[in-house]
Order: sequence, then structure tokens, then C-alpha cells
Amino acid sequence: MSQWVRQNIAQFGGDPTKVTIIGESAGAGSVRTLLGSPPVISNHLISGGISQSNLGGGVDLGLSGDYATTYSSYLTVSQSYAIAGQQIFEAVGCNQTSLSAQIACLKTVPAATIVDLPTVARYVVQDGTFVNTEQLDVTNRNGSSAYVPVIFGTTANDGASFCTYPPANITSEVQGIAASLSITESEAQSIIDSGLFPYYSTGNLTLDSFNVSQRVSTDVQFRCIDEATIYAASISKVFPRAYYYTIERTYEGYDPNNLGANLSAGPVEPVFPNGDPELPYFRLHGSDLGFSYGNQYPLRDDRDLKASQLISGYYAEFAKSGQPNPPVQYLQVRGYNNTLEAAQQGGSWEPVSSATGPTKALDWPSLTVDFPDVPQCAFLNYSLNYYLQGGS
Repeated sequence: MSQWVRQNIAQFGGDPTKVTIIGESAGAGSVRTLLGSPPVISNHLISGGISQSNLGGGVDLGLSGDYATTYSSYLTVSQSYAIAGQQIFEAVGCNQTSLSAQIACLKTVPAATIVDLPTVARYVVQDGTFVNTEQLDVTNRNGSSAYVPVIFGTTANDGASFCTYPPANITSEVQGIAASLSITESEAQSIIDSGLFPYYSTGNLTLDSFNVSQRVSTDVQFRCIDEATIYAASISKVFPRAYYYTIERTYEGYDPNNLGANLSAGPVEPVFPNGDPELPYFRLHGSDLGFSYGNQYPLRDDRDLKASQLISGYYAEFAKSGQPNPPVQYLQVRGYNNTLEAAQQGGSWEPVSSATGPTKALDWPSLTVDFPDVPQCAFLNYSLNYYLQGGS
């Protein structure tokens, strides 16, 4: 696909020497994979990469890491087959005794049937051509990763979409966290005892417990692995520039818990029929896309419009020049006064250069902040030094 883009992008008004790849969720995992793909590297097929809300972590608290880790750690073909091969054959009734007969049978099954199966072959595998490593190498500048600028980051509460809202019959925070993360109560107690995941009492026990568990889920499945990636890459000079963000202004998103607008867009009020973004709400997985691409709708207030202009402007400039800060003169000439004002208030977005960052909290304006939740990530066994210390 990258080769096709290189060959044809000029026909669409694009520059074949400036191809930036961008992806969200599983697409972010694809960006991560392509950054380490030999054909992409050797043929210089990309000039930059943006990874939004990549999954990647597991945890030693009892929480299974299998789902998230398979987006950033690549299986061998035999490992993928062991997980999904015979399960798929059996699910579609291809029970022949020889593998060749099973494959022939599978080719007759409608694609729509296969993609709706409970088990799908969704894994990135080491095929020896496009992927030949277990993970993206961010500790050695040895040609195994594309030497291009990158942006990685998450929404503030990505993990709220990947843990369960506690049942109404819980009677304690411990029960709520255990139910939400599918761990034991002793494991939930260890989270509480760490003192790193504060319990904010609103009087709603299920919501308050979920608020703790979603932070754990966000850290362990999204934030920690990407912070460790960008930190290691910046220390090892794997990429010329590596930027990190947390997006703080979002709208709705992937909501398997049916939290509803009040909790995913801001409390709905007569003057804010689509939610008040200035009041607390969860920044769910996928809720950032309207702001990233500059087409956010509906607009809850004027800052939604300004944030959409600013954040999409960062990404557009990154695709153009390999860094996310639009030139002041360009903003002045084009009359992009909202973005100009935000740039002046929040300062430029600088690449990560140390254990504190810097990183950007994307909103309007976007503030410069340190890496968030560094102690929490260390508790979850994903410290900033995770890759530098040989993590996989």
C-alpha cells in the first residue's frame, strides 16, 4: 500500500517525498508496525508517522495483557495460527482432516461470515518480509526503524472504553475496581494501597470506582507503553524528532459501557444540548478524531471550533514540514487568528528530550506539560525505562 501511495500520490496533488502515515487504535498499531517494516525503511516510503491511541500494554496485577499487547508485539505465523487458525476453520465448518483441504474450504466462505466470527486472525505476524522483528526497535539507531519524525499520544481516558462499568450492587471501591478490571479484590486492593490512583468521591460508588479503574486501564493499555516508546526513541535518537501528546478535548467516542453523553461529552444542559466540555467527562477511545481532522461536529462551544482548528493545524504542519508548529507569518497571512492566539498562549510544541518530556496537553490553547502518570506506569511495570531496560 505504501508503495502504491508513493507511485500515485502525485495524481491527487500530493508530494511522493512527503508521505506521512497516521492511524488511530489498530491503525496506530499499523503505523508502529510500518515504522519498523524493512521495505518501508529501505525504499524511504514515508516521511513521518502519527500514532493515535495505540494499544500495547499488559500488567502483573492479574489483568490480562493479551489483547493490548498484540498490537505492539508481533507474533510468529505459528503463534498466530495456534491462537486463531483451527478456531476459524471449526467456526465455519471446515473440519477436513488435511490443512490444504481446510484452506480450500475456507476460500469458499463469504468474507462477511469470516469477519463476524468471534475469533479473527487480526494479528500482525512476522512474515520475514514486511515484518521481521518481535516489536519496533526504539533503543538502537541501526536502520531497523524508519528515521522519520513521529507523534505518539492518547486521549486522557482511552482505557475507559476497555474496562467494564461496575454493577450497581457493589458495596465498596475494592469490589468496583475488581469487577471493572476483572481482577481479584486483593489485586484491586493493591491498586488502592499504592496511593497512586486517588478515589474521588462524588457519592456515586459505581462511577467513582470506574474512575479509578479507567485510569489504570488507560495507563496500562495505552499511555505507559507509548510514553516508554517515545522516551526510549528520544534518548536513543531512533527518530530525528519524537513528539508526545495527551488530548484533553474530545467528543463521545467508543462507548461499549453506554456511558452516554453526560459522561462522554460533558453534562447535557439547556444551554449545552450537546454537553458542556468545561465540566468533567471521560475522553473515550476514538473521541479525538473530529479534532484531529478538523471536522468536529457538533460544536459544543467556541473552544471546540478553536481546538479543532489548532489540533488539525498541528497535524497538517507536521505532514508538511516534519514538526507540528505552523509558522507565525503563515498564520498571520492566512488570518488564522485563533490558532495564532493559542500558539502565543501555549508556546510551541517541542520534541521529547528528557524524562519529563516535554509533552502537549492538546486543547485550546494547548499547554506544555510533563509526561503524565510516570509513577503510575512504574507501579504497573511500564516505567519510562521499560524499553531501555530490555522490555518486550
